[in-house]
This record gives sequence, C-alpha cells and structure tokens, in this order.
Amino acid sequence: MEPSDALQAFRYSLYECLYRRGDALFEIIDALLTADAFSSPAHLSLEASHRRGWGSLYAALDRGRIDAEALRRLLARHPPAIRSPPEAKRPSMPWT
Repeated sequence: MEPSDALQAFRYSLYECLYRRGDALFEIIDALLTADAFSSPAHLSLEASHRRGWGSLYAALDRGRIDAEALRRLLARHPPAIRSPPEAKRPSMPWT
C-alpha cells in the first residue's frame, strides 16, 4: 500500500469514529494538526483546514461525539513511527 493510500485509509477510519457533528470534529482535528500555535479554540477556526465558523467549532466540542473504543482500536493498529535520534558525531581527535 502506498503511503498516501495508507494515510487516506487512516483518515477515513478516523472519520468513522466521529459521529454527531463528525464533519466539524474532523476539521478540528485537521486544524489542531496543522496549526503552528493557537491561544484559544476560536483561533483554530482561523486555520485554512477549518472551513467552518467559530460557533460550529464550539458546538462540535460541546455536542459532538467520538466512539472512544473504535478510536482506541484504530490507534492501536497504527502506532506512531518511532524515529531514532540522529547519530551523534564524534569530534575528530587529532591524536587518534
């Protein structure tokens, strides 16, 4: 499976975990993942990936629902990639 196909499948499965205001919750997730920084939830609504207004954001946070067990299973199937730290370079020693 191509990486782009795997990402698309993951995003589809993630969307399936969201119900009651799932579209708005999904856009909040995108905004959280793409924002450099934000000081309040309303600022997330200014991100390009969040196409709705700030009122929709708060309504989704208040009334949206997430299937927590389905989300746990999804995340367990896709553990985050563990990146090894960069190799430490040894300083060159003139006497060695």
